[in-house]
Amino acid sequence: MDHKCMRFLRPLLPIFIGICLGVAMRMMYAPFSEDSCETYLSRQDPQQLVHMRGTKSLESQDEESFEPRIRPPLEQAANQGGHVHADAGPKTKLVRPRYASNELGIREKLFVGVVTSKSTINTLGVALNKTLSNYVTKLTFFMDDKGPAVPPGMTIVNFADNHPHLIPVHMLKYVTEHFSDTFDYYMFLTDHTYVRAERVFDLVSHISVSQHVHMGLVKSTEAGKTYCYLDGGIVLSQSMVEQVKANMEWCLSKCHHNDQSLNFGKCLVHVTDMACTDQGGVKKFKPYRVNAFSFDNIDKMSVVPELNASHTVFPMPDDTNHYKLHRYFCEHELNTTRQEIERLKENILYMSQFAPGGRDSISWPIGVPEPYKPKNRFDVIRWDYFTETLIYFQDDFTNVKPLKGADKLDIQEVVKVSVERLNAKYNNIYLYSSLNNGYRRFDPQRGMEYILDITLRDTSNSNLEVQKRVQLIRPLGQVEIVPMPYVTETTHIHLILPVSEDDKEGVGTFLDAYAHTCLDTQENTELLVIFIYTHLPQPGQEDTFSVLKSMIAYYNKKYASSGTRIEWTPLQSNGTFVSEFHLMEAVTGRYTPDSLILFCTVGMELATDFFNRVRMNTIAEWQVFFPIGFWQYKPNLIYDKKPYPTNIELMNKVGHYDMLSYEHSSFYVSDYINARQLMMSEDIWNGDLFEMFIKYSKLHVFRAVEPALKHRFKQFNCEATSPPKLFQRCLDRRSQGLATRSQLAKLIFEHQEKMGAGAQPALNSV
Repeated sequence: MDHKCMRFLRPLLPIFIGICLGVAMRMMYAPFSEDSCETYLSRQDPQQLVHMRGTKSLESQDEESFEPRIRPPLEQAANQGGHVHADAGPKTKLVRPRYASNELGIREKLFVGVVTSKSTINTLGVALNKTLSNYVTKLTFFMDDKGPAVPPGMTIVNFADNHPHLIPVHMLKYVTEHFSDTFDYYMFLTDHTYVRAERVFDLVSHISVSQHVHMGLVKSTEAGKTYCYLDGGIVLSQSMVEQVKANMEWCLSKCHHNDQSLNFGKCLVHVTDMACTDQGGVKKFKPYRVNAFSFDNIDKMSVVPELNASHTVFPMPDDTNHYKLHRYFCEHELNTTRQEIERLKENILYMSQFAPGGRDSISWPIGVPEPYKPKNRFDVIRWDYFTETLIYFQDDFTNVKPLKGADKLDIQEVVKVSVERLNAKYNNIYLYSSLNNGYRRFDPQRGMEYILDITLRDTSNSNLEVQKRVQLIRPLGQVEIVPMPYVTETTHIHLILPVSEDDKEGVGTFLDAYAHTCLDTQENTELLVIFIYTHLPQPGQEDTFSVLKSMIAYYNKKYASSGTRIEWTPLQSNGTFVSEFHLMEAVTGRYTPDSLILFCTVGMELATDFFNRVRMNTIAEWQVFFPIGFWQYKPNLIYDKKPYPTNIELMNKVGHYDMLSYEHSSFYVSDYINARQLMMSEDIWNGDLFEMFIKYSKLHVFRAVEPALKHRFKQFNCEATSPPKLFQRCLDRRSQGLATRSQLAKLIFEHQEKMGAGAQPALNSV
């Protein structure tokens, strides 16, 4: 029995011994712990201990939960040891920066300053601007005096001291005063330098912004100090420029050497106490110096590794050699990119054998995402069928239409590429004959896909016709952020409302909506109503718009204290078509060139969101805005019973986005005047504002769906005196704006049933 108990207790013996040792050690340590706790409590303030009862901790906490907050400048100065008066006066409103990047300390990447002269600004300066400006954030040229003619599209800063050797120092002073905290890196050079901009931008993008950088082509000069060649390019970090800013006076008074590079380097070395090197972090800056450069020797130079790996090449003798060298490096980069693509394809093929599914899991083409997989039948992407002249079922509203414009150019290019690829594969034996079938669809994950059935003539076999099916894809590129000028939502908008005799009934509703949306809320807008008369009323005759003018006078009196008035002006049509140009000619003199115009129509709903988008999407000398509004169908066709809803819902059974609607537009008066001056007389009669900005202006015409622009049903009265193109557009809009096809079909079937039911008794009586 004892033997069995020992065998049972033996596995538990280590556990029991461990528990005993733990209890013993805890009892030995307890007196010291109590003494230290009592000592700590005796040193604390009793009121503070009472305050900390709810924190469940003996550590003081200023707040129960941390909330991030913006510290005003005075508070920051106090925390940093600065002296702040206790009575600082009333608290001022904290003004935050315009851009989030300023508040977060995010800077632009690269600034480039170029030293030029009157004799080279129109040759080497223009060449450098064309090959460099698209790759860097900002490019500025500095010269000692104004040239005979300033090249367009270039930022030039002139210094009037007529000392060319001091231009680098003045350039450095200008940069420290205007851009010292705007960029991460600064590059300075002369216009005799060719810059491989992509490589330089990639170089500075891989160097930490926290490092002090003074890079260039090293040369040793007086007193053993190391400077850089200005011709080869000098790269400085923002921290270096900040140091120069604080000691710029020394540079202006001491740097007067005849050598521009020496003046520039002497200033930097003295102020920053950092010599020029060819490295920044772990990256190396590689300028390449050539003697008596001539592009005729490029075949010999192309085998030099230092040239192909360089960031800059100098000195350039003239602009012709500059352009030729740029073309060489573009071809070199293109070939390098193609080789890199092929290498990546091989790596993908090799690695795919280790992936689930093996090589069968790779999508075609390699590197392009796989096709979109629909989750249900409503997500299936439709293929559009086309021939060389027609395209079928391109959208939900057309069965077939001619292939023209951008669609035709797209198909022609795809067919051309298909024949070229087939000839490259089969040793140029095919001649194009015809396109039998074509299909295309846009996949949001991949791009535009094409399937073509092509008939070709085989020149190696007595021009025998053969058919080939090819599949192509135009893949999507990387998403790019397009830089746009800064605009705000505070711009004053001038609304223009044309009112014909057929529109009188809806003007009252528009004026009431304007008063509620704009006048009550003091929206930064102004309304001008244009009353279009067939013939202006003579004294004593009845004015057809008298009631509307009385309403305008009522609102002006009601909101007189706000300082905003509703203006009106008459326009005589003489029974002819009134184009948008006639309307603009009648009102242009009322506005300054910097006025923002918004054309409105009777029946549109006014919304603050729409006004804000007009302000943001209309940019002077840059962009005009033609929104696509949501137009309501005819109420008695889409609703089964009265009363009809007062609001317009964004539903396909209620209305549609009218792609043929161009009457709503916003633009600046100056942009209109510049484009209007270039128009031909026949275009003024046959065209509209949209076509004018497309044909006669370099502005970007922004046209997009606008959910906040809703328009009630309008019965289009197409004027026979209007231009044929506008008249046909009006007829199309009138037919498409009644209801959906299913709703119209339902009405036709119901009408046929009623007619059949009414005719049946007559047949029986006979």
